[in-house]
Amino acid sequence: MHTPTRLFHLHFNTPDVGRAERRLSEVGLPLNHRFGHIDGESHALDADEPIPEDFRLRLQDAERGYANVTVAPGQKPHFDHLGLCTCEFDAICDRAENTGWSVRDRDGRRTFVMTPWGFRVELHPDGSAVEESLGSWDDAHFEAVELTISESDGDETASEKFRLIFGGVPGLEIRDREDVWIPRFRLAGDAFSDGSQTETVEIDTKNLF
Repeated sequence: MHTPTRLFHLHFNTPDVGRAERRLSEVGLPLNHRFGHIDGESHALDADEPIPEDFRLRLQDAERGYANVTVAPGQKPHFDHLGLCTCEFDAICDRAENTGWSVRDRDGRRTFVMTPWGFRVELHPDGSAVEESLGSWDDAHFEAVELTISESDGDETASEKFRLIFGGVPGLEIRDREDVWIPRFRLAGDAFSDGSQTETVEIDTKNLF
């Protein structure tokens, strides 16, 4: 995939992490890692490792190919952020800062652009350690992601403002709704092929959370 910017990651909070884990696995995104604490120390567990009795979960991710969905415990379902890999990293950070948006940890391992809509965008340059840890785009990727944002904010729509900062993000569809949320997303790739043609898998998030 050679587009300048690619969506690879969605992050949600939910009071029922186990339900989300099961549903994601059923649609072809298996558990990848669990991250948490034991006696105040950070620990990472592979999917097949037993969970220690005193393990406190911080978050866990499901992944296949270039698609990663992370879920973390929360009091109610909440969309926290999406993640992009891009060859326009510096240009995006500059545009965000020039617009007055906060860019956090620009020189660190995980850079976050703080949008005015109540969610963040995690940004990685092409060839970063995070991108290198992903699997093949051809195996699995986000073909379409619906993001809802309230459009009632001045003369420009939210989708226009988002595009001014981040440029085009193939597959990302921004729609007008009061709540910030990801109602659905669609996966595609060889992992979902029956041998004769590549199929897609559509996930309605009301069935996850």
